[in-house]
Amino acid sequence: MTALGAVSINEGKPLRFWFEIDQLREPTQIAPDGDAPVTEDDKLITRYTTTTTGEQVTLTPIVRYALNAGAASFEFVSSNPTEIGVDAVGNVVYQVPPEQTASATITVTGTNGSAVVARSVLVSLSVSGATSIDVIDGGVVGSARKALSDVVDSALSGANPLTQQDVYTSQDHGTPTYVRNTSFFLNSQVEALTCASPWNSVQGKNRAGTAITKRHAVLANHYNYGAGTTVRFIASDNSVITRTVVQASRILQNGVGTDVWMVLLDSDLPTSITPCKLFPSGYDTYLPAGAAAGSYAATDIPLLSLDQEEKGIILDFSKHGYPQEEAAVLYNAPKLADRLNFYEAIINGDSGNPVFAVIGLELWLLSTFWGSYVGPFYGGLVTELNAMITTLDTLQGDITGHTVTVGDLSSYTTY
Repeated sequence: MTALGAVSINEGKPLRFWFEIDQLREPTQIAPDGDAPVTEDDKLITRYTTTTTGEQVTLTPIVRYALNAGAASFEFVSSNPTEIGVDAVGNVVYQVPPEQTASATITVTGTNGSAVVARSVLVSLSVSGATSIDVIDGGVVGSARKALSDVVDSALSGANPLTQQDVYTSQDHGTPTYVRNTSFFLNSQVEALTCASPWNSVQGKNRAGTAITKRHAVLANHYNYGAGTTVRFIASDNSVITRTVVQASRILQNGVGTDVWMVLLDSDLPTSITPCKLFPSGYDTYLPAGAAAGSYAATDIPLLSLDQEEKGIILDFSKHGYPQEEAAVLYNAPKLADRLNFYEAIINGDSGNPVFAVIGLELWLLSTFWGSYVGPFYGGLVTELNAMITTLDTLQGDITGHTVTVGDLSSYTTY
């Protein structure tokens, strides 16, 4: 008699795909009745007193595992759309009169390859009488918040997204010829922006990569490329720098896979390409959460992200971490009008593009897109990134001596 070995189905998982739903609630104004300036810790705030107030709810699906390596898509449906609706990206819209409460079951259907999973969450929303809403306008003198806000907000003042949002005025991937937009609203960062690769030989403008050392770049694990891939970087004078990937691997943290993929290039990038620094962990010492319920460290710091069209898109920092996944960050659509003018929804194909904090003439990599509003926190992966640099260098037999560089907030006020 022949003994049969154990057979693993779905790699031991009960389903081929599973996700949880992160529910972010934020107070939002309905009808302002007045406003006044307020200072809290590092924050310059406008406090709006409203005759009616409510909550803005954002539902963010968090994939816990997927046996298919492709990206997941999600659909949102409300059981009570006449009172509580939900849009295509999970923003819940209340439609009830003041002093009333309504509830709805929001069904989130996720699709990953052939796997389809539906999950539901009960959302109750109330609209109530006058209260106060705080909108963070900037930072106090000497604060990290001011340094991380002023460059972006000053550049956005009076800027026109029709002419100033594109990083390039033209991109010819075939020639190849790239012409940078000298009117780009953050053109002061043109040297720092050279870290962002606009093209690779696997999928052209998609599967974006970002240089974090002269020899190493990162991108999304779920949207990666491997050895043999040609990658382009564009210097500030529009010269095209081409390198070939020779080693690549996924970044793990505590034995668990992240959505970070690192590649080793065949030779150092020239001085005309500036690798980005990483946004530091422990930033809450300099960017405190504040006293308000639901407030998070660094909330509403403006962020510069890029998309597959190489547009500069502004987001607001939301929060760092969620249950079981502390090495991640969430970001939102901006609240301030000038920032909102340069916001666009993140869509399929944008995965892996960088999300930067802007400080001085530098760009600090905070995250890369996994989904529309979530991605890995690179400041929490410094040890793992440096270890992978050593691993890839060793596999190639070429010890580069490079390590990642982390941004330094120590010159700013602590709280």
